[in-house]
Amino acid sequence: MGTTPRSVTAAGYACVMPIVTIDLSSIRMPTGSDEEMTFHTFRGYLEAVCVWATALHPHPDGMVAGVAQSVKSKPWRSDPPGGKVLSPRAGEVLRNAWATEVLLNAPRTLGGGDLVSFANLWAPVQAYYAVFNVITALTHVVTANPPLTHAKLLTWAATAAAAPKSPFVLPWTARVGGPPSAWTYHDFGPDPLDLKISNLKAVYAGNAPSLLAMALRTTRRGQIADSRDGWIRAQPPTKGGAKRKTLASTALTANATKMRPTTLFDLLWRLRIRSNYKEGDAFLSGALSADDAADFHTALCEIVAATLVTVEIYLAHHTGAANVLACAKAVPIPGSLKGASVLARTHLW
Repeated sequence: MGTTPRSVTAAGYACVMPIVTIDLSSIRMPTGSDEEMTFHTFRGYLEAVCVWATALHPHPDGMVAGVAQSVKSKPWRSDPPGGKVLSPRAGEVLRNAWATEVLLNAPRTLGGGDLVSFANLWAPVQAYYAVFNVITALTHVVTANPPLTHAKLLTWAATAAAAPKSPFVLPWTARVGGPPSAWTYHDFGPDPLDLKISNLKAVYAGNAPSLLAMALRTTRRGQIADSRDGWIRAQPPTKGGAKRKTLASTALTANATKMRPTTLFDLLWRLRIRSNYKEGDAFLSGALSADDAADFHTALCEIVAATLVTVEIYLAHHTGAANVLACAKAVPIPGSLKGASVLARTHLW
């Protein structure tokens, strides 16, 4: 027969100590599977973006408001208002971006943790296309010949983000360039980067730039690998007229050096490809808990919202806030989802 644990108070009275039972049946223990490693690697990369952005752009209302405030303090804001047109095509793709963002936010707004965990399979795809469409809208306003492919749009975004009159702020302007033997890092802040950081390191403001640098570096490594076959084919034939089948390290270095920088936009594209075509199981079942899955999903939503508000502020200034607002109000957003949509941040413009 068991006894109830007792202790004695300072006054000498006995008191009953409660027995605490911990139910471990709902706790999933890590296994170290490829799916878990992939999920937690990308979750860390996305959290690094959010943690660093929050530290760089502090605001009582959170990261998106902080980014908006910093966007409005950049040199481009001194340009005279107006002067550009929100064309019908620009408005159409802008509405597509906003509608896609609503779909991205819907699981965490209307559903529970289980739904968010399931939604993470397609969340990277929705996040990328929300960003793809808003950047496409921007190109239709500021260029005569908007890029028509993913590759060209990502190249345009990488160049535009670093321009002196760009509305984008850190971490969106952070860039990794060069070949594997001589990576270059731009806009990662004044502190030295930890180039040996683990991809599974817990994220905090101090190591977030290093984790993002790792994310862009590994993304660039993949871009170089994808380009290698094309570089081999582009080489002149041998003296005997045969096609070359290998690529000298010097040629690889030269080609990689000429590649445009790799940015956060490329990371979103990489994530979209990995979830859509290569490692869907990782995003569907790689999280260790509902909270784990929610952290991944929330980071994606925050990055998308901050990217969209950057472009919204720029377009409102150059094409008229009333025009952008009318475009936003034309999206048939259900009342239950308006709080997680463009209509909840128009005051930031």
